[in-house]
Amino acid sequence: MQLAAVLRDRIRNGTLPPGGRMPSEKDLHDEFGLARETVRRALAVLRQEGLIEVRQGHGTYVVDTPPEVKLHRGDSVTSSTALTVTRASGDTETFPAGTNLTVAD
Repeated sequence: MQLAAVLRDRIRNGTLPPGGRMPSEKDLHDEFGLARETVRRALAVLRQEGLIEVRQGHGTYVVDTPPEVKLHRGDSVTSSTALTVTRASGDTETFPAGTNLTVAD
């Protein structure tokens, strides 16, 4: 989970830009000194969150940055691999995992 958090931060701060190729499992293993299985699990978490995608035969890439969603008083949010926003009006919207949520005044 710690490696996933580090990589997630790198994606969010642009160190690993949208559309950019992720470091290989071997590169991550070498950089962090972790077991390959630990690296694979961290990448699996990021895939489940929708932050990276595997392109068979090409590598793993950072997906385009999800949209920002403004929340209003009374809205609620649930999450699985995507985010579901239930508005105070009762309407619902679904956004990809990794979407930035902000509360509007």
